[in-house]
Amino acid sequence: MKRLFIAGLLGLSLLLLNSCGKQDRVEELKDFVEKVQKEGSSYTEKKWEEVNEEFSELLQKLNSYEDLSAEELREIAELQGQYAATVFKEHAGKAMEKAGAVLDGFVEGLTGDDENGEQAEEQDE
Repeated sequence: MKRLFIAGLLGLSLLLLNSCGKQDRVEELKDFVEKVQKEGSSYTEKKWEEVNEEFSELLQKLNSYEDLSAEELREIAELQGQYAATVFKEHAGKAMEKAGAVLDGFVEGLTGDDENGEQAEEQDE
């Protein structure tokens, strides 16, 4: 009876450890995505390259597991979407800032040309 009780406890312990390990696999990706969401706005291009590489490595690691449940796969897909949205938001924001600066320069150039053109016309008269 004592052996059966110990075997039962051992089996239960292994089951609990195994489920914790599975949850930890997805938690690592979740923590990573949350960190990028919080800190991404301060990343340089070089840092983004490093972060993207790390994200790819985490996904490869998760894809190597053959025993992922449907729930884990759904959560991984959701985290991939959140990461992609974060990357797009940060890169689109920086691209919009650059585009705004270019447009400002373009408008200033047009304004400067008009003033020069008016001055040139006044000098011709």
